[in-house]
Amino acid sequence: MRFFAAWLIVLIAAGCNVGGASPATLRAIVSTSAPNAPLNTATPISHALPVDPTITARLDDVQSDRLIITIDTLVKAGTRHVLSTSDDPRHGIEAARTFIVSQLRALRTDSNVLQVWTQPVPVTIGGVTTTPENVVAVLGGTDLNAGVIVVGAHYDSVDSANQYNGVAPAPGANANGSGVAALLEIVRIMAGTKHRTTLMFVAFTAEESGRQGSLAFIADYLNVQTPPIVPRAMLNLDTIGGNLSPIGQPGPDSLRAFSADPNDSGSRALARQMRLAAGIYPGTLAIVVQSSSERNGHSGDQQSFEAAGLPAIRLIEGVEDTSRQRSPRDTLDGIQSSYLLAATRTALAVLLVMTDGPSPPTELTLQSVNGLPTLRWNPVSEAVGYVIALRRATSITFEQVTVTDGAPQFSDPTLASYDWCAIASFDGHGLLGALSAEYALTTLATPTH
Repeated sequence: MRFFAAWLIVLIAAGCNVGGASPATLRAIVSTSAPNAPLNTATPISHALPVDPTITARLDDVQSDRLIITIDTLVKAGTRHVLSTSDDPRHGIEAARTFIVSQLRALRTDSNVLQVWTQPVPVTIGGVTTTPENVVAVLGGTDLNAGVIVVGAHYDSVDSANQYNGVAPAPGANANGSGVAALLEIVRIMAGTKHRTTLMFVAFTAEESGRQGSLAFIADYLNVQTPPIVPRAMLNLDTIGGNLSPIGQPGPDSLRAFSADPNDSGSRALARQMRLAAGIYPGTLAIVVQSSSERNGHSGDQQSFEAAGLPAIRLIEGVEDTSRQRSPRDTLDGIQSSYLLAATRTALAVLLVMTDGPSPPTELTLQSVNGLPTLRWNPVSEAVGYVIALRRATSITFEQVTVTDGAPQFSDPTLASYDWCAIASFDGHGLLGALSAEYALTTLATPTH
């Protein structure tokens, strides 16, 4: 029998604390399993996924003008190269860092637990050593067993033709002012309410110089805690504001999700889960799962987490104008405000589903009941129904998704056609929770009854 492990989390201060108390220490709580429920065949009631009106309202709170103002402010810094220095407080990477910190600190209130701090990241590039900083905001969760999710977006920029030049223009509107704008808007909305899962929002520095900011965050913060902090997911928002090809041709209304092989990796399962969640709410973009960790010849901060064995994905626009990226041409006029708005709504919808919904079922088994293949699991107390997602081993996405009533089992003659399954719960408000780990059906088989 397989059990879901409870997450062991301790959040403590690291780096330089910025104008606030140290992150609170969270003690581990180990969950217990409920006894098996009596056999009761569940009948599929709908193939439409449940919708929570509260999430719909939060998505409607995403403001396009705030997204554009953030990008405009970052662009006006001229460059956010890690070697950029200036006596002008409005110029260079230090100006960008100060702006991001001020925006996050402004969200702190007596009613939330948002903690904001910075982490120095020593960087040597082109023979020059400097110390830019990651900016971190933490929203402590209400359920210690719900774990930690990291949402990241790098805020440095570079002109690839002048890679070691700290003063060359590098406005970085799309790459990656768009991701930072979405990150800040998501924090603004999520800081207004409490959440089950602990959320860590990170504006990474030094991505353009070898992902040094995200590597340092993992090695010098997450891994040095006792016990180490092990996020259950990392979502990287990087270049999500354009969706135009180099010839100005618009792409489909979609975001691409890059995740590491193999097809049954934790990162690929995370990408599938996000695709499922993104399809629930109006005004969002379809997530198209990609069969690689990155585009050829490119890298992203999600790869630092993948290398550490953590599930991570990158969201990026459906098509790219590569002629603008990492050049002086990556300016505000290349941003499509309506697309950026939809991309931000998509990331927020996915995050709310994974953060606040009921826990997934545990202790899955596969039996033959009355001649039918039947999945059984321990019931979830707040669940009124379940979503069963199935796929074949070679499929990059789920091929069958079924919504059932509250009975903790699912009988279907087609189960024998599939190789992998994952199950999520939803509550009486229509709030869907995170999917369980993906299970190989062959490992769940038990003696027939």
